[in-house]
Amino acid sequence: MARTDAAPADGPAAGGSVGPGGGGEWYFSREHIEKHSPSRADGIDLRRETYLRRSYCTFLQDLGMRLRVPQITIATAIVFCHRFFMRQSHAKNDRYAIATVCMFLAGKVEETPRALREVVQKSFDAQARKDPTAAAKLPHKA
Repeated sequence: MARTDAAPADGPAAGGSVGPGGGGEWYFSREHIEKHSPSRADGIDLRRETYLRRSYCTFLQDLGMRLRVPQITIATAIVFCHRFFMRQSHAKNDRYAIATVCMFLAGKVEETPRALREVVQKSFDAQARKDPTAAAKLPHKA
């Protein structure tokens, strides 16, 4: 009987490919992450990228608590963010906007959905707590 918890046959445990192949691979070595992330190509060094990753993880934890979702939903949102930023650069994407979308999607995936309006409002509240000038950055209707 085949094990269902084993790594894929072509994954790192089998000596297969690791890294940014055709888009279907999600196992990355530490070396690959540190040297070849899209952010590195855009001039963001490892220390700054580590800070950005930690900041959106902290933000998602705060947002999840505000939304009163289970920890598994928060963890799923964090994984979604990490996966997104393995394909896209921090330099070209707002980490808080991406994290907010990831939380919304994680709620759906983990069957703990919240209304989009609620997720966006709580996200804004969490951002405003850290940056009081956040409200001034929003586009206003004339």
